[in-house]
Amino acid sequence: MKNWHNGIATWEVGKTLYISVPFTWLMDEAQKIAAAYKGTVNIGGPGIMKPSEIEGYEPILFHNPLATFTTRGCPNRCGFCAVPKIEGEFRELPGYRPAPVVCDNNLLAATNRHIRGVVDNLKYFPFVDFNQGLEARRFTHEVADMFGELNCRVRFAFDRWGTEQAVKDAIDLCRQRTTKDIQVYCLIGYKDTPDDARARLELIRSWGVLPNPMRFQPLDAQRKHEYIAPGWTDYELKKMMRYYSRLIYTSPIPYDEFVDRNDHADQAVMDFNRNEVKE
Repeated sequence: MKNWHNGIATWEVGKTLYISVPFTWLMDEAQKIAAAYKGTVNIGGPGIMKPSEIEGYEPILFHNPLATFTTRGCPNRCGFCAVPKIEGEFRELPGYRPAPVVCDNNLLAATNRHIRGVVDNLKYFPFVDFNQGLEARRFTHEVADMFGELNCRVRFAFDRWGTEQAVKDAIDLCRQRTTKDIQVYCLIGYKDTPDDARARLELIRSWGVLPNPMRFQPLDAQRKHEYIAPGWTDYELKKMMRYYSRLIYTSPIPYDEFVDRNDHADQAVMDFNRNEVKE
């Protein structure tokens, strides 16, 4: 399940080099690879920020051979998400390749008939990971029972206030009829404050579920983690990410007392810069 290839994936077919770019901040690296290749180059992937299809190939195989998509797109138009721009209109894929890591951006937007087929095709795997954050309000009793036929991990998304009851209800339903192996993605650094983000992360913890903080990246980000939202500091973003993504180890430490080696270094830089400004 953890066979993800970090960064850009490349493969050659004859004299053609294919480059799959997962993030916008890797485009400079992709262009350098392309410039150094003596032959035809085909660049695709989410990083190019437009729909791209490499005919005859499934790029996700080169990022993780255990992963698959059974649908593409998402009917929602969330301001922080590039999926509609990259993947176009939501659609079910009739000829998808069954694999145990399901990466659909909104699987539950599909018809129950499609979901039924997906579950039936996944029964041959000893474990299934629904890798993307499922939309909680679409997690019905029927879906919960279908997923319950699998040995699986389920992940939901809690990106903003106003959806907390739907997320809590989905977690309760999942525990009763599907699995207790549950995680929740939580977007931070997007139209929120540090206190707001922490309140959502702590609410997830109060439900007995590990939160998975996701730091917001602008859709056209040229460098990873360069963006700092109003009301935040880079130090606060890094500290929150480090603490809540490692709760198995950090939970005995109160958040306000949590400082690790990297935090010390970041704080030292901040103090130095602050003193330079004063002088």
